[in-house]
Amino acid sequence: MPSLAPVYQQLMPIVDDLLQQFAHLHRLSGSEDAERAAALLVSVLQKYGLNARLEQCPLLLSDPLEGGLALADFPDWHCAAKTRSFSAHCPQGRRAALFYDPLSTSARSDRQWQQWALQVKGKIVIADQGFEDYVQRLSAAQAVGLVHIWGSAESALHEETVGPIWGTPTPDDRLRYPTLPVVSINQHDGQRLLELYRQTSGPLLADLRTVLQQHVRICSLPIVDIAGDSDEFVLLSSHYDSWHQGVTDNATGNALCVAMALHFQQQSATLRRGLRIAWWPGHSNARYGGSTWYADNYRQVLGEHCIAHINVDSPGCRDAVQVVINASGAELTDFLQQAVQAVTGQPPLRITPLGKGGDQSFWGSGIPLHFALREIPLEKTSDSPGSGGGWWWHTRDDSYDKVDLAILWRDCQIHVHWLDHLLHQPLLPLNVADYLQKMLLALNTLQQRLDPCFDLQPIAARLLALRQPAQALTQLTAAQPERWQALLIRLAAELHRVGYSSTDDFHYDLSYHGGAYPGLQQLAADLRQTSEETTLMMITQYRRQRDRACSLLQNILADIQREMAAAELDSGCKPSSATT
Repeated sequence: MPSLAPVYQQLMPIVDDLLQQFAHLHRLSGSEDAERAAALLVSVLQKYGLNARLEQCPLLLSDPLEGGLALADFPDWHCAAKTRSFSAHCPQGRRAALFYDPLSTSARSDRQWQQWALQVKGKIVIADQGFEDYVQRLSAAQAVGLVHIWGSAESALHEETVGPIWGTPTPDDRLRYPTLPVVSINQHDGQRLLELYRQTSGPLLADLRTVLQQHVRICSLPIVDIAGDSDEFVLLSSHYDSWHQGVTDNATGNALCVAMALHFQQQSATLRRGLRIAWWPGHSNARYGGSTWYADNYRQVLGEHCIAHINVDSPGCRDAVQVVINASGAELTDFLQQAVQAVTGQPPLRITPLGKGGDQSFWGSGIPLHFALREIPLEKTSDSPGSGGGWWWHTRDDSYDKVDLAILWRDCQIHVHWLDHLLHQPLLPLNVADYLQKMLLALNTLQQRLDPCFDLQPIAARLLALRQPAQALTQLTAAQPERWQALLIRLAAELHRVGYSSTDDFHYDLSYHGGAYPGLQQLAADLRQTSEETTLMMITQYRRQRDRACSLLQNILADIQREMAAAELDSGCKPSSATT
C-alpha cells in the first residue's frame, strides 16, 4: 500500500493554532504555563483520537530570576545583566575588582592555566565566553564572579545555563555546580565596561548580584504511541519547555511533532514499527533533565525496542532557508539526503556529527540511529546557536512573528519522508562500514593533536578488525533482516558508546565533554607545558579510556564472530568468507 502524503490543509491549521496558543505561554519547566502547555498537547492529541498520556518526572530546576552589575565608584553607570541557570545564588551581591581576560576564548597550556588562576583569584572576571568548562575553572581558581560579554551585536540578552551536569545530579555531582555568580551583558554594554576598565588607573570595583531559585518540581512529560506490527519503535522528541514564550525554540518543534502524530495515525494499520513521540520538560532549566529521566526510567525498553531517536529543535524559523543535518554517522547518507532532496529539490548543505546538546541523552541506551534536522540563514549575523541562527534565540523576542510557516511545512515534509522509511521498511538505513571509516578518520585527527605517548593505535586496530565482519554482517542483514539486523543494531550502538561517550551506560558525561571520543579529547595538550600532577592524571585518563574503548570493540567483535560461527554450525556452511 503506498504511503500517504501529508496534506497541508489538514495539518497546518492545527500546527498554526498550537503555535498561537503557545505564543502566550512562558513555558519554563516547573511553572504553571509549562504545565498548561503539557496539558494542551495531550488535549490536542486526544481530540484527534490519539491515546496521549502524561508521565510525571521529578526534576532539579534552576530558575534565573535577576542579575545585576554595578560599579562602586561610578554610581551612574548602569547596564542590563542577566544571570545564568545554575549560577550561584548571591542575592546580597559580591564586590571585587574587575579583571579582563582577553584570551578567554583561546587555548591555554596547563602551566598557562595555572598562571591564569593566580590572576583571577579574588576577582570578578570579564570574559568573551561563559561556557561551563570556563566557569568550572573560575570556581576552582576562587574567582569571585564572571561577567560574560555576548559576542554579537544584538541588544537582546540571551538566557543560558552554566550547569555542568547532564540531567539530574547524583550526590557526588553536587560539588561540581558553580560557586560564583555569573551574568551576561550585551556587546554594546560590554564595550562600555571595557572602555571604563582600561581608563581606570587603579582597581575598578564591581558589585555582582544574582538571584536564582533552585528547587525540585514534578514536571509533566507528554507521550503518545502509535503502534506498529512489531515491538520496535522510533522515538521522535522535542522539548516543550522554553525560555519565555520560545515560539521558535521550541513551540515549532512541538507543533511539528503533533503533525507527525496526526499524519501517521492515519497509517497505523500499515506500520511495521511503532512511533513514540515525547515532549521533554527540563531542557532549559534542568539541563536536559526530562530526556535524561526518560533514559534512566526506560533504559531496557529503549535498548530492546527503539531503533532511532530523531530530535526536533527549532524548525520553521524565519530566514532559515538552508538545511543542515546532524547525525551520528551510522546512518546511510542517501537516506538522510533523499528526504531533503525530495522536498526542496536540493541536498542538505552538509551533514555533520551530532554535537553536545539537543537532548542527546541516549548514547548508552542501545539505539542505533540518532539524527536531527537543523537550519541556518544564508548569512549568519548572530552568535545564536539555535532558532535557525536567529538573534532572538533564548530571548523575550522569540515570538510568533519569528516563524515562517512555509519553512515549517518544508521541515514537516522532510520528517515525514524520514519517518515513512523507518516505520515501513524492514531494513534500517544503517551503514556501519562507513561509520567505522568515519571513526577511524576522527581517531586519526585526534591523534595528531595528542602527545605521541598517548598512542591511539590499539583502538584503531580494533576498529579495523571490525571492518570485514561489519561488511559481512551488512550483507547478511540485507538478505535476512529478521535474523541478522538485531546484531547490526548492537554493533552500531556499541560504536556509539565508543565514539560519543566516555562513561558507562548508567551515567552521563559532563555537559562540556563532547567531540569524537570525548574521554580522549581531554588529552589534547602539550605535555612539555604540563605540570607533573596533571601529566599523571592525563596518563591515567588515557589508559582507562583506551582500555574502555578496546574492551567494547573487542567484545562486540567476539559477539559477531560467535553468532556467525553458530550460524555456520546450524546451516552447515559458512555465512561469509569476510569473517576470516
